[in-house]
Amino acid sequence: MFELLGKQLRKPSGYWGKLVAKMMDKRNKKFYKEIINILNVKNGDKVLEIGYGSGMGIQLLANTKVDCKIHGIDFSELMFNEASKRNKILIESGILHLRFGDLLTSDFNNEKYDKVFCVNVIYFWNDLQLVFKKINSILNDSAVFCIFMTHEKEFQHQKFAVDFFKYTIETVVEELRKSGFSDVNYTFEKGYFISAIK
Repeated sequence: MFELLGKQLRKPSGYWGKLVAKMMDKRNKKFYKEIINILNVKNGDKVLEIGYGSGMGIQLLANTKVDCKIHGIDFSELMFNEASKRNKILIESGILHLRFGDLLTSDFNNEKYDKVFCVNVIYFWNDLQLVFKKINSILNDSAVFCIFMTHEKEFQHQKFAVDFFKYTIETVVEELRKSGFSDVNYTFEKGYFISAIK
């Protein structure tokens, strides 16, 4: 049961995937609000969320009423469908563009972003430097990449997530710097909010 839940958190699908998505929304809402505050999105910015899940973070960002373009990529087909339904008006208005696919194998066709963020996604990446270099390549100069990752102590109390703790905060900061990010900082509040500037 715990193994099934862990797999669904990584890539939700089917009936259980919808239940897991609701659970993630409840847990992640406060983290989304804080990371959106850290991103400080400005009018004219192009923003990308990696692993948008049900699309709640995108919805919260759009609710700030900043005149920006929002893109998202997620490799769960269920989440692509759920987020598309949830944010149908944003898509139809041209504010939002969602894609279904894997970050590492996707061609961004020279798209560049001013802000990129992800919430509770980092545990599912096996090679941080490979991922961070890909993200760096789709950022404009002086653009910001923000990550939220749960504190490792949280995983000790959640049997379904015991395999999630792969990286210490020190490892993440080091890999970001190795991947070309010049200014890396983090704060702690129920987890790590990491910001890195290209």
